[in-house]
Amino acid sequence: DHLEVYCRKLGHTLPFKYCRIESNGLPCSKIMDCWFQRFPIQEYIQNNYSREEITRICSPSKSKMDYIHDLMNRDSSKSS
Repeated sequence: DHLEVYCRKLGHTLPFKYCRIESNGLPCSKIMDCWFQRFPIQEYIQNNYSREEITRICSPSKSKMDYIHDLMNRDSSKSS
């Protein structure tokens, strides 16, 4: 969970823990692209998630602007 890698989606370094839960509790759709050089991420995904979850993980990701918009909406709903 404490290993870090550069996030191309957000533009800075993040720990694996964040990448594991970034998408509503599921891993980021780019997790395999970002982590494959650090450890056997594909094996980790296969051993820790159901087929349905893997399908959701591997679905196309949102654009950076859509992602930022969702984050802003999520943060504003917490402060209400």
